[in-house]
Amino acid sequence: MEVRFSKRNIKLNQKEITTLDKLVIKFIKTMDDVDYVIVSGYIAIFFGRIRGTEDIDILLNKMDIKQIEELHGKLLKSGFEPVNNVKDAKEAYELLSEGSSLRYAEKGTWAPNFELKFVMKPLDRHAMDNKMKVTFNDKYSMYISPIELQIAFKLWLGSDKDYEDARYIYNIFKTYIGIKKLHGFISELHVKKEIAKKVLGELDETK
Repeated sequence: MEVRFSKRNIKLNQKEITTLDKLVIKFIKTMDDVDYVIVSGYIAIFFGRIRGTEDIDILLNKMDIKQIEELHGKLLKSGFEPVNNVKDAKEAYELLSEGSSLRYAEKGTWAPNFELKFVMKPLDRHAMDNKMKVTFNDKYSMYISPIELQIAFKLWLGSDKDYEDARYIYNIFKTYIGIKKLHGFISELHVKKEIAKKVLGELDETK
């Protein structure tokens, strides 16, 4: 898999499209007019880390009830259904507005599911406003969290799985990313420097 990186764009050639990738592609096709960004574990998996996952985390800019109703209808038509036992778009909107997540999976299944949340926190806003467009195999595209924020967030989550995700992504993109920016997110999330060093190795803060 060939990776090309620029400030707000990543281009992949010869990426193997997995069954999970196909599901994600199918899901985001319903969001062609929705402002979204994919965050957390699927990003490492997308770039080749081999592990399972039960959910794909997606942040949405706040939407009104009509927009949620349109999205809800598109997802139902595409073969997805709420996992939360949400009855209609009104309940979906209320759930998202109170800061909770809304989950959809392919009809008749519960995992992997897509966990949707409204942008609520400052770092959510940063992920949305600075999202990166990933184009792959000259055919598909999706929006993901900035790489520096993704690595720091995984360090903050703190499980062995998350540390491995952080290390994996860092090793792919360490020659491209801003290390000062990464340090800034690590500091903002109150991740101990010794943890970052243990997982990622020595970081040159001058870059």
